[in-house]
Amino acid sequence: MKQKIRTILALLVLSVSVLGLTACWNVPEETEITYDEDFLHSVADFLIANFEDMPEEVMAEYAAGDEEEIQEFLDSLGLPFTAEAFTTALAGYQGSAEELGPYVSTDGYEAPEVKGDEITLVTNLTYENRSAQLTIVFQAEDEKSVAQSVTLDPKYSIGEILQKAGMNTILGMGTVFAVLIFISLVIYCFNFIPGNQAPKQEEKPAPKPRPARKPAARPAANANTNLVDDKELVAAITAAICAYTGTSSDGFVVRSIRRAESSTWKRA
Repeated sequence: MKQKIRTILALLVLSVSVLGLTACWNVPEETEITYDEDFLHSVADFLIANFEDMPEEVMAEYAAGDEEEIQEFLDSLGLPFTAEAFTTALAGYQGSAEELGPYVSTDGYEAPEVKGDEITLVTNLTYENRSAQLTIVFQAEDEKSVAQSVTLDPKYSIGEILQKAGMNTILGMGTVFAVLIFISLVIYCFNFIPGNQAPKQEEKPAPKPRPARKPAARPAANANTNLVDDKELVAAITAAICAYTGTSSDGFVVRSIRRAESSTWKRA
């Protein structure tokens, strides 16, 4: 009983110690990121102006240039961009310029969204053909914000989205059916390729009809052979005797039949 009490007291002391350590633990407070919103807007305006005024040849040269050289150029001018973000922005605008049309106006900036050490700024733009959103992700470094990625997203109406989805579906299904038809034609053509046809089963020759067996010839009777066992012969001779004598067969019994060697028998 005393041992159980000691065990319970030890557990209580251990629990109190753990709670005390938890209460004394210092949780570091998250540092709040400070940024200049006007500076973020000016970076977006700089990009928009370059999109509109930079010649296509120069834009293509920057988009395909060496990142190290471009980064040195940006740092020399004090522009807050990484080389990857700057070239990606120019390439993205090149791909959408024909679809967007000429620049019309900037419709405002959305409130920057802070997540960790990243600041996301969204700018609403209006072009002649459609509107778009310019999204710039900054990273705070030593009280400075450097653009890490830039995307330009044209906005489409619901009708345009449904039309594109329908075209993609038709193209996808059409491609599948076209491939299936092509495969079927290829398989069908195998029938006309020599050597690929299934070997025909050799026709077995029809069995020849067996020749009819000839009745076994009766052995020639010798002079000493008793032919009384040949019932057909006995009946024939009996009938001949009865016809010759004009009597019935009841008056005699055939006991033995032997062939005679005389000329009379030959004449008969």
